[in-house]
Amino acid sequence: MNKVVKLLSSTVIVSTLVVGSSAAYITSNNQEVKAQSEQVQKWGHGEGGASGANTESSAALKAETPWYNYEGYTTYDASFTQDYNFVRALKYDNVSIDGYKVDPKADKKVDHYEDIYDTSVGLNSDDEVVQVHFFTKPESVNKATFKKAHASNEIIEDGKLGNDDGTFLKYATNDGSYTAYFNHNGYLTQMAIN
Repeated sequence: MNKVVKLLSSTVIVSTLVVGSSAAYITSNNQEVKAQSEQVQKWGHGEGGASGANTESSAALKAETPWYNYEGYTTYDASFTQDYNFVRALKYDNVSIDGYKVDPKADKKVDHYEDIYDTSVGLNSDDEVVQVHFFTKPESVNKATFKKAHASNEIIEDGKLGNDDGTFLKYATNDGSYTAYFNHNGYLTQMAIN
């Protein structure tokens, strides 16, 4: 009987903590939280799906490819570049920035560009997306933090930019690649998905 009481009381405590923290976030009167929420709605947001199961029925489980979609200004907040779902989706060539996703099997010769917010999209002569290039918030993500977040992906080139402008890291994906560029102080400035 004593074990049952302990189990019930610990369940109530855990439930209170989980529900209490959710309720505090939803009903917060904190102006900073509200301002951040409004900025996310105004400037952009990212969302991603991790590899897992689709639970349409318990009998038939279906695996999903990791994906990530970012909409808005990438220079507002660079933290999405460290998001687990973003890193996994890059590996599987399944990242969309402002509705554009690179087709790693398309002809790589860029014919023209389209600019959306602070993102430049390279398209070939068949209007297939072959490159997505975007800037990130300056001085917000250092190289060590970036490398740690992307450790599950293979670095295929680690080099220096000309004129001591900084460095870059190029990573392999399943069918393409992506490159992160860092300034001379070691902070992420931009990324290109190819």
